[in-house]
Amino acid sequence: MNNQTVARDIDEELVRSIVRDRITLGQLSIKLEELDWSETMAVGLTAYHRINQTSTQLIDLKPRYGEFNAPVTEAMELLNALSTSALAELAGHILQDDLEIEE
Repeated sequence: MNNQTVARDIDEELVRSIVRDRITLGQLSIKLEELDWSETMAVGLTAYHRINQTSTQLIDLKPRYGEFNAPVTEAMELLNALSTSALAELAGHILQDDLEIEE
């Protein structure tokens, strides 16, 4: 494999990742509309937490009582398909929306 082939493969993978993130963020946007404030914040906090899942992570997020309801669980599962940058974008978007509500 030459350098051009490797670069093209990397570019194609990057484009696939961006497209996958955009599709998943669109699906998440629809799901988030169904959720109340605390459920949306749980998704946002989970997205933020998943940015760094290395052994240096000091906390573990889980539902306070039992399990999340179905719409929240579905949103959490969609987070698994997101890249690190998309997780950060989503977490920031949820926080920004929350700040705008309080103003």
